Parts: sequence; C-alpha cells; structure tokens
Amino acid sequence: MASSGWSNSHCQSQNQRQQHQRRHPFPASPLTLLPLLFCLGLCLGMAASAGSGSGTGSGTGAGTSPGKPASLQMAPASASSSATGCSLAEYSCSNGRCVPLSKYCNNLNDCGDGSDEPRFCTRCNRTYYGDIGQTYSLELHRPKQDRVPFVCVLTFTAAGGQHGDVVQVTLDSFTIGRFTSYVHEGCPDGYMQIAESARTPIGGMWCGSSWGPVLFYSETRSLIFTIKLNRLARDQSGYNFDFRIRYKVLSRDSAVTRYGGIKLAELAQWHNRSSFLNQQQQQQQQQQQHQQDVGILEDFTNSSGARSDRYGQDFSLFSAYVNNKTFMASLEKSLAKDEQNYTEPKYYLGDLIPGTYCSRIFSDCDKKSCRLQSPNYPGIYPRNLTCYYAVRQHDVPHGKHALILVKQPKGNLVWISTQETAAANKMAPPASVSDKDKKFEPRLKTWNDCDYIQESVKPRWKSTDYVTVYDGYTTRDPIILKFCGGGQAVPAAVSSGPELLVEFSTSPFGTFTGTSSQVLPLYGFQLEVEVQFVDIQSPTYSKNKKPCEFWIRGAGRGILENPKHSLAPNSTCLYHLQGMGVFKTFDHLSLSRRINSQSGMHQPLSRFKVWISVLKFNLDPEFGQMDETSVGAIGVLQTQEDCSGMLRIWDGTLRDPPVCKDLNCVTESNSYNTVGHYSHNTTNVIARFCRGTIPRTCDRSNINETYARPCTISESYVSSNDAITLELRNTESTVLRPLDFKLKYEFIDLHQDGLPWGGGEHDCNRKFLSSMMDRKDPAIFRSVRNIFLFGRGGTRHLKCIYKFEAQRGERVRIKLRKVTTTNRNCYSRLDEDINRSFCYGDTNVRVEIFERPYHDSILLHRGCVCNSSNQSHLPVEYTSTGRDVEVHFVAQNMTTLDDPDTVNFEGMFEFVKAPTSCKDGRRKFGPSGTIDMTFGDVECRSRPWLIEPSNGNKFLYVRLKAIFLSKYNPTKTLNSTYLQTDTWRCETKSRAVLTTSEGLTIVACPLSPDSNGYEFVEIFSSGWNERPNFALINRSRAISVEFLRPGNGEYTFNWMELVPRPTLSMAEDCQFKCPELGACVNASVWCDGVVHCPSGDDEAFLQCSALMKLPVEILATLCLIFVLSCCAFAAFAIKKIKRKFRGTSVLQTRLKSLSSMDTAVLDEKEKKGSVETKI
Repeated sequence: MASSGWSNSHCQSQNQRQQHQRRHPFPASPLTLLPLLFCLGLCLGMAASAGSGSGTGSGTGAGTSPGKPASLQMAPASASSSATGCSLAEYSCSNGRCVPLSKYCNNLNDCGDGSDEPRFCTRCNRTYYGDIGQTYSLELHRPKQDRVPFVCVLTFTAAGGQHGDVVQVTLDSFTIGRFTSYVHEGCPDGYMQIAESARTPIGGMWCGSSWGPVLFYSETRSLIFTIKLNRLARDQSGYNFDFRIRYKVLSRDSAVTRYGGIKLAELAQWHNRSSFLNQQQQQQQQQQQHQQDVGILEDFTNSSGARSDRYGQDFSLFSAYVNNKTFMASLEKSLAKDEQNYTEPKYYLGDLIPGTYCSRIFSDCDKKSCRLQSPNYPGIYPRNLTCYYAVRQHDVPHGKHALILVKQPKGNLVWISTQETAAANKMAPPASVSDKDKKFEPRLKTWNDCDYIQESVKPRWKSTDYVTVYDGYTTRDPIILKFCGGGQAVPAAVSSGPELLVEFSTSPFGTFTGTSSQVLPLYGFQLEVEVQFVDIQSPTYSKNKKPCEFWIRGAGRGILENPKHSLAPNSTCLYHLQGMGVFKTFDHLSLSRRINSQSGMHQPLSRFKVWISVLKFNLDPEFGQMDETSVGAIGVLQTQEDCSGMLRIWDGTLRDPPVCKDLNCVTESNSYNTVGHYSHNTTNVIARFCRGTIPRTCDRSNINETYARPCTISESYVSSNDAITLELRNTESTVLRPLDFKLKYEFIDLHQDGLPWGGGEHDCNRKFLSSMMDRKDPAIFRSVRNIFLFGRGGTRHLKCIYKFEAQRGERVRIKLRKVTTTNRNCYSRLDEDINRSFCYGDTNVRVEIFERPYHDSILLHRGCVCNSSNQSHLPVEYTSTGRDVEVHFVAQNMTTLDDPDTVNFEGMFEFVKAPTSCKDGRRKFGPSGTIDMTFGDVECRSRPWLIEPSNGNKFLYVRLKAIFLSKYNPTKTLNSTYLQTDTWRCETKSRAVLTTSEGLTIVACPLSPDSNGYEFVEIFSSGWNERPNFALINRSRAISVEFLRPGNGEYTFNWMELVPRPTLSMAEDCQFKCPELGACVNASVWCDGVVHCPSGDDEAFLQCSALMKLPVEILATLCLIFVLSCCAFAAFAIKKIKRKFRGTSVLQTRLKSLSSMDTAVLDEKEKKGSVETKI
C-alpha cells in the first residue's frame, strides 16, 4: 500500500488548526504520545513523497494528493499536531507519513513501512479524532474463543474547531450476541454500551443484529462505546459478532436538525430530477467524500414516506439532489452570517438539571424557539434512562392565563422504536422482506400500544420506550398523551396551566430495529413548544385539574366552547350554568303575609331559566382512522352511534359526575344529588350529543351570528329552573380524538318588579299599589328582561303596561331616568312650556306615560320618551293630578337585533301627598257648554277637564280663544310636532293643553275675552278626520283640557257635539249645521248667545231674529206688502225725476239750434272770401 501524506483539507486549514489548538489544547492519549515522540526526529528531516492512500471503507481524502510540494508537507500542521507534523486525527508513521487513526491496526500496511501494524496491536482502548469533512471507517474482528469474554472500549472525540463539535457514528453492520427481552436479561451473550464522556454512565445495553445503518450523535465532546462479548455461538457456524462502523465529526452550525438556525443560501439553477436519479448509483462512492453540512440531511431521510423534511422542503426531490456533486457544491455558497440569514432561529434546548443525564428545564418559551429533544437526537437514544422535560411559563400578562402546548406536525422527526425482534419469538416463522417493511411501516402508536410487547416466555412485558405528557409539573398530574412509534404527526397536547411535564423512558435492553434497509430515518423525537394565553376569567380552562368543573353564574349570555386544553382519558367536565341576579330585586313592594295568603299571589319559585342553543358538536374518528363522515368522491354518512365522547345536558345542578347504566341515565335519574334552591328541582337528561346522532342544533348561527335568524324553542333547550349542567365526558384523550362543541347560553331573567297583572310566564303587565307598600320612599321599576318577549327570542311585537294606583289624597310621581331604543332613529324633546317630553322619528319602540283622571275614564297621553343616540332629554319627570298612572313600554316590528340590552328602560316612582282635596267635578257631558278655566281654588285649577260626548256616535269640537304654540300628533311617523315662536305675544304664563284620546296634543296660550287678539285654537275628537273608518268605532272621543301654571284672569273655552253631515245628495240634510265644519250640531247650540261655529252662523241675525220665528203665511204677506210698497215708492220717485228734467230740456234745444245757425252763416262768409282771393 502506498504511504499517506498530508491531506488537502489539512493543508488548507493549517493555520486555523494551529490558532484553535492554542485556544483549546487537547491532551493526547498515552497510546498515541509515544509513537509521536518516537517519530519526532525522523519527521524533521524527511521529505514527503507523493502517493495515494487507500483504506477500507475510508471516506473522503484519507490520503494525500500526488505530487504535493514537500515544503507544504513539512510545514507544521497546527498546535494540535505533534512535532512530527501530523494532525490530531492522524497517526504518525515511522517514515514520517500521516495516516488517519482509523487505519491503525487494520491489517493493511498504510504507512508503507508497517509502523501502523505493530505486533499485538489492537483497535480497542483508543481515542479516535477526526477532521470536519472526513469520514473514517473502523471494524472490529470476531475474537477467538480463547479471547472470550471479549471487552473493547472505543472513544470518539470531537476536539473542537477543525476537529468538530459533534461526533457522528454510523453502525454499518452490527451483531453482538442475541436479543431476548427489553427488560429482563435481554442480552445474555454480549452487549454494547454507549456513554458520554462528561456524564455518568446509565448502563443501557444493545445487542442482537441491525437491519440497516444506525446513527449515533454525541451531545458532549466524546462518545464512549463499550463492546462486550460473553460467549460465541456454540456451533461456530452462526456468527454472533459483527461490528463495522463509520465515524466523522461535525460542526455545531451544520447540526441544524438538533440546534436549528438553517442558513439562507443561494441556490443554483434548477436541474431536472431524472438526470440526478440516473447518476445516483454512479456517484454513491463520491457522496461519502463530499458529504459535509448536507450529509446530515442524507442521514436524516424520512423513513415514514412523508414528503417533507423538518423544514417543509420536498424531500422526495431533495434526496436525489443530495447525491449530485454539482448541486451540493452550489449549496456551499452561503451568505455572510448574521441574524438576517437564518430562516428560523436557533433552538433553545433547555437547561440541563445538574446531576441528571438528560432532564431539562424550559422557561418562558413564548420568547424562545423551545424544542424538546430526546438524548443524542437525531440519532439513536440511549437505553435504560428516564428523562424529564419540565416546561414552565413565568411571565404571564396581566389578566391572562398561560397554556403550554407541545406538538410535532412533521412526522419524520419522531421515531421511537417499540417493535419486537423476530428472534424474540422462536415459534414464529422467519419474516419475509415484505413483512419487515410492513412491520416498520411508519405509524404513531398511543396508550396501550406502547404499554406492552409480545414475547415468547411471558405474554406481556412493560416497555418503557414511550413519551408521556403530564398536565402539570409532576408525575402525579393527569396524563394527557402517551405515544411511541413515529412517522406521523404528533397532535398538539395542551396543558391546563402554565406548567407541563414530558417524560421519556427507554427500556434497559434494546436492539436496533425500527427501520428498513432502504430508508434511514431520524431517531428519537423533537417536539415544538408553544405558549397560548387565554383570558383568566374565561371558561376555556379548568382551574382545578381534578375535578374538571366550570361555574358560570350571572344574568347575561355568551358563547361556551370546549376547553382549550387537552383532557385525559376517562375525564368528565361539568359546566354549571346558574342564573343569578345582577340587579337588586324590588323589595319596596313588600306584601304582608295575610294579603298573600288571601289573594293566593306568590312570586315565582325561580327567577331565572337557562336557554341553551347548541351550534356545533364534533367528535373526531379514532386516531389513525379515516373520517367516514367526510365528503370525498362519495359522501358517506355515519349510521352507527359512537358515544366514546359525548355531551349531555342536565336540567338542574349536579353535585358529582353521574354514573349511569345507560346513555340517557333514565334508570337512575332520581338518585343524583342536586344542588337546587327548591325542593321540586329534579335533575334529568334533556339532551345527549354523540358522534353519529342528529340532535336539535342551531348550526346556522355559525355562518353569521349577528344577522342569522334567531334560534327557536324547537331548536334549543330551556331549563325548568335556574340551572343547567353540561356534562362533557370522554373515554379517550382529546389529544388523539378532539371533542369540540360550541353553544350559546343565555340566562332568562323572569323577574319583574311589582305585582302580576294578568297571568302567564310571558305576561309583562305589572301593577304597583300604594295600599300594599310598607314604605313610601322612591322605588325603582325596570322593563322586562325575558328574552322570549323580544325580537331575538322570536317575538315581533311587545307591549308592557305598568300601572300605579295611589290612595285617596295621593298622587303618583314618575321619573324615567334611563331609556334605550337602539337600532332605530328616534329621540325625545322636552317641551319647556308644559314640562312634557314628546317623541320624534321612528317611534316603534317608546315609553309612554298615561294618566286616568277618573277610575272609569279613558287614558290621557302625558308624555313619550325614546333614545337611540343619547340625544334625548333625560331624566323625564311627571307628577299626576289623579290617582292612576300607567307607563306603557311598546316595541313594534322588532328584529333579531332587539333584546333586553338594546331595548329597555329604568325609572322611579313615588306616591306623594296631594296639596289639597279638590272636590269639584271636572267631568262634563252634554251637547255644548262653556267652561271657565279659572274656576275653583288655584291648587285645583291644573286638574284636567274631561269632556265626553253623550253617546258614541257623536264627536266633540272644542274652541278656545288662544295663541297656538305647538302641536304633537303621535300618529304621524316623522316630524309630528309643529312649533311657533309666538310666546312673546302671550299675556300670561299659563298654558292650555288640549288632548284627545289618541294622544294628539295642542299647546296654546289662552287669551281673555276682551283681548284685542282675534285668534282661536280648535280641536276635534279622535277619528273626526279619519271618517268614514269603521275600525275607529270603538275609539274614545273624549277631549281633555288642562290649565297649567294657572293664574288669575278670565279664560274660557266652549265645546259642542258634532255629527258628520250626510255625504249622499239624496239624504236629508240636517237642520242645524256648521257649513265650514261640515257637521250637524245640536239644536240647543243654535242661537244660545255663544258662538260655536267658527263662522258664527249659529248666532247670525237671520238665524236668531224673533221676526224669523213668525208663521210662513204671515211672513209671505208681509214680504208682499213690503215689495209692493217698495215698487210704489220707486215709481213715484221716477215720475218725479222725469217731471223735474222736462222744462230744462226745451230751452236747451232752442239754444242749441240758434248756435248752430250762427255757425253756418260764418262758415259761408269765410268760403266766399277765400274764393275772391284766389281769383
């Protein structure tokens, strides 16, 4: 064999190794120190000869290039080299040549002088170094019988710098004894142990045979292999020892799978994949020589068949490009190293707990890229160890709760072997190649599949090759996930708090199974860590791990979903939904027990009810199974019910999770402990949701929760009392079978202030009696909050009446301090003249105040309040003049956006003492009348005058001498009030208010009869302008006249009854009528000395003179005499006039004739004179 010289890589990095060795001196082993000193003198004067080195299974460039200059070969290599000029990874031959340490004692004369093959040499008990970019081969031969038991220790060290930071060892062929068991004397014939130099040995053993290459990666600077063979095969024909390995050293930056931080590199032009596939076999040998940083990617090929590697790249294409020299050379051109040139940051692998082999602590992973890795990842993990990975979140934002999540979406980064060997079962037939491939088909196993293995001696043995995830910081906390195997994504396991513990256990004995000979996977596992924050007050996590309970109390509504964290198998979570009053109930209306017992009235037993609308329920299929309900080419519906995860709705409150013999818990429904407020509270199942069932749901709300049609009672569930319990039960971990649900809940507040007025749960009419109140202080009354009476609950129209009844000598004072009428444009304005509020705009939702002057009279409108934009005048206060007041809460044409939060009011009421006892009657009937508004005491003048017609077929007409100020008509939709600024013309501060039964209100400034102003205000009964309309027959036609802020003076008004004139021409017209009004009036108003008709026809002379009351014959004779007298007088006057003008006419004729003759004579003379002149 030709002797070895300096390698190219050694010469190029000569100065770098020298500087690095000064910083990091590494002591040479005693076995290598003596040969180096022996060859020191020889190497100083020896010239290197050109030659090519060869070695068995050597990787890249073990020998030097031919024709290398001697000056370069004689130059000092580095500080790590001995005085002979050989590097730390090389053996110094006696002739001055340098060969890799792996070629020492390999039965080949690599030095050329035999100095690398001394007598009785051995490869054991030595330390092997390497250079980055070089791959070294090493083989141990089968010992002879007299050398058994055979023990060999091999140490592989990465010295840093050019000599690497991580050691990679590949077992190309491995057979040591036989493997019998994972946990009990599993390696009787021999074993191999692997240890780290800086850590305490753990004693795990490997034996048996490997089916393909197996990789080891060190976590420290050195890997120590201990090989022990206790006995050889008895028949000497079956070899039970074979040990061939390759090793190399890697830099920390190139170990991106373990430490992260992939560099951003410039890729060359894309090449056709087929060209690389054709070159794959030809370049297989060159692959080992040029495999540097990307060499890790070759060894980390996904054995699971997944098409992406750890970083999302297409591995099916990239596996071919790795073997291409041109393509791999293009990847070596990297940019300058800085934070901008990394596609993902460096991993945080935790802090090693002192005194442990692999246990680590992780903290605040929301700011770091935390990764949980098995020891020696991505290589084979050791045997006989238990590692704990404790993750804790210390920094939690205020008002938030931290949840720890571990997952691995890339299945090729997880491979935990739990398979048995074929040798373990002697009765089993030999496995074929297809059986082996099927055996190692990538599949993630969980729970029971990781708890045992099948063996020949004993039926089951506990296997410890699995990962366990605890919902907490100790092993006493619930287990939410347990898995082994690999090749599939590990689903997310989420803790219920800021702490999570991952335990990784391996068996004491093991064999190298878990891969086929075609694909080389990663070993162990790597898990990603994330931190999620949820609201600390939200029901998205269980505050106590055992039991899992949620308490939701209040009077509002919300969305309830499944817990955001994972649930352990056989878990039960109880959601206790109970209504509780937010507002204090009205306690001023305290009824005496005697009255209650006599009247039979009582408050409802439960103030609240719970309304549940399930929007979504989903239980995933078993882990690893296809979802048969998914719609693919052919949609398949599941017909079999699966209740391994279910949601039950209980009508009532449960103290403990129920234990039922059937799914509906019908047989034992009466035995559950209930925590109800009332003895009649029974707890039974009203709904059950399982996979495959079609229960009552309201899933349309998932599309649009705001504008979707509200859920109806037929699509929902309503409790019979104030509590509902949701039972979420799962038999499998929700990590593997997610159990999701989403529902809307709402606490229906049935409480209403006052006493019921009517009947039924949905009746909102209430009354407040002064006679039944112990206290007379101001009290609060509010609008109803029963959602089923509003638009979102399915009701379109709502009208609630609140009636207040005072005792004799009392009045009612109402104060509306809060009114909300959202989703419509409406506001109210206060009329300062009369201190009353009126509504403007869309008055579909409003609060109105009415007063009943007498117990059997009509209600009179006294104010209206609405508020949609906070522009309304609030509060509004009204003090009645009588004893009965009603507040009407009206909501018409409601939509799904209307609920008790958007449509409501709040007010106060008080029964106050009247100033004086007014005994004068102010209720008037009759065909007509005149009333002096200043009649009676001043305190009583503000009481309203109620004018009512004598029967239902007649209308009223009221006329008042006054200045018109404003008008309010609630029947108009928009701009129903007309205002005039004529208040400066008023002679007094008093105001007259005229009101009809439909709420039409006119405000006027009264004028005295002797006032110079000639202005009148008039008003008709309700329905006068809408006739003929038979729907208005039952409408009251009374009119109220109020004299507010009364003062001294003479102010009167009059009224009269009207009947519409006949509309048909053939009908007989009425005798007494007001033509301008188009009405017939009673005969009593005709010529009664008071003007009732606006034109005054009822008091005209022709209508009211005594002469006009004579009989017709006499009136005709008188008229004839009068006419004849007039004619005689006219004839006489004409004759007298003619006689007077007759004398003067003769003289005038004569004078005219004389004047005409004179004029003619003069004319002839002038003509003659003119003729003579011409001649």
